[in-house]
Amino acid sequence: MKLRTALRQFFLATIGMIGTMMTFAISAAAHTSGADVFAANCVVCHQSDGQGVQGDYPALAGTVGDDVHSRAGRAYLVQVVSFGMSGAISSQGADYNGVMQPWPQLSDAEIAAVLNYILTDFNAKLLPAGFKRYTAAEVRHLRGTPLSFDQVRAKRETIVKPLAASAMKAH
Repeated sequence: MKLRTALRQFFLATIGMIGTMMTFAISAAAHTSGADVFAANCVVCHQSDGQGVQGDYPALAGTVGDDVHSRAGRAYLVQVVSFGMSGAISSQGADYNGVMQPWPQLSDAEIAAVLNYILTDFNAKLLPAGFKRYTAAEVRHLRGTPLSFDQVRAKRETIVKPLAASAMKAH
């Protein structure tokens, strides 16, 4: 079982490294569209429809729209893309224990574009009324202080737990 886990983590890390190398090759042509940034960098793990891969990569569709209801949630989305995250998380009732690689090579404008794409195309029903799209200036501000994988995961927990508690109260 330990060998299987080690092989799985090796495989996931290898995919991440390949994605990073592809990103360096592709970033010579500046991305202007969130869909292009997503296709070039995110689709390998999170799939073209944002549904992820059960047990390996969490879905982005129908999940992260809740995060932008708070300032901390908006910051977290920028930070997880910028600085990455590792460790155990739960999303939509499934457990994951992997690595979200950091994407420091993406520009502020590219991160704003890809987050806006993920939010408006895969999470439109979850967005707050009057949702404000990310701007490059907001992204630049929010990624100004580098964070470790563990710090990003801890920020996620402070956002996810209250969302889960409010969902339980609603039912």
